[in-house]
Amino acid sequence: MTLPPIAAASAPVCFGVNEILPSDAWMPDPSAVVEAIADLGYRGTELGPPGFLGRGPEVRDRLARHGLQLVGSFLPLHFSRQEQFDEERAWLVESLAIIREGSSLERPFAILSDGFNEPARMAFAGRIEDHPEAWLPADRFATLMANLHRAAEICRSAGFEPVLHHHAATYVETVDEIRRVLDAMDPSLLGLCLDTGHARFGGADPVELVETYHALIRHVHLKDVASAVLAAGRERGEDFEALTGAGAFCELGRGDARIADVVAALRRHDYRGWVVVEQDRYLRAGDTLADVVAAQRRNREYLATLGI
Repeated sequence: MTLPPIAAASAPVCFGVNEILPSDAWMPDPSAVVEAIADLGYRGTELGPPGFLGRGPEVRDRLARHGLQLVGSFLPLHFSRQEQFDEERAWLVESLAIIREGSSLERPFAILSDGFNEPARMAFAGRIEDHPEAWLPADRFATLMANLHRAAEICRSAGFEPVLHHHAATYVETVDEIRRVLDAMDPSLLGLCLDTGHARFGGADPVELVETYHALIRHVHLKDVASAVLAAGRERGEDFEALTGAGAFCELGRGDARIADVVAALRRHDYRGWVVVEQDRYLRAGDTLADVVAAQRRNREYLATLGI
């Protein structure tokens, strides 16, 4: 498939499909999600939680019926905890095999993230600077980097393009943590998946990240953040799940992640690749699929105003 300089995709998380789901949340039928993504004019999607779109060839067939590409998959691993990472390596290899069967791209993206179920990081997400008890100890940073590079090698061997996804509620959330990892990263092994929303959530300016690290950016997640929701949640001491449920990740153009400026900066640096719209959200009793699709249509219309 020949891509324009920037190709647009959506992700199942926009429709309430999430790896970690509160007990009172629900997820729509996968066929309805795929159909909506295609109807909105996107060219691709990411996998979502393994199994949601099916397994292997089933994923490829489901997406092909709607003219969609499987761009890649989000793969969280506990890089800083050696025993857990050793156990998760088998899962990584198995997951890559399933994704490889489901994608027709020559090199789909393996989107590597630090694990996001560390209790202290979940509890203090968005206010990590004020809680040194949640900071990563120095000895574990070396472990994190070694295992991140090891995971990237595994992904490359399997025919994937590995990228690091900085993520709220992980040990790569704050602007200092993001910079520390990127500055220590081996660019011959992996690049950066810039996530505009998670950057802003952690206190980084995503435009500045583009300007500083554009040579590393190989994949982009476009996500917006409502700073007012974050500020109110911080005052109440809410955790990452509560902030997400309260609408911290809002529709594109309605928050403070400077989406239009990010796209302009990417173009200045001749970025050519995918931008994947993500609006992290949960669906609860009052939500309907029609409402979700309407919100994602507004996101797609906003992208169109940016020429994507």
